[in-house]
Amino acid sequence: MDTLVDPAAQGNAGLLAGLEALRAVLTGKNPVWAATKALVSRLSGKTKIIIVLLLILGLLLGPVLLVVLLLALVVAAVVAAVRAAA
Repeated sequence: MDTLVDPAAQGNAGLLAGLEALRAVLTGKNPVWAATKALVSRLSGKTKIIIVLLLILGLLLGPVLLVVLLLALVVAAVVAAVRAAA
């Protein structure tokens, strides 16, 4: 298997991720985790920092978006109730 991975390690990151996933399946491990680790290992340091910052931003904004969605649903329910009563 290493003879397949060595050429892929110098080329396409997607091919390397696929080969790592295949290796994980053959060894009884999680292929998604193996492919993710292979893809992240091919990224530059700057790209890794950007991904971490985006994940943190998403985790911080997730609850805010949920509250906005719930408020929109409450407003829609109030508008529907007022229209039904009129």
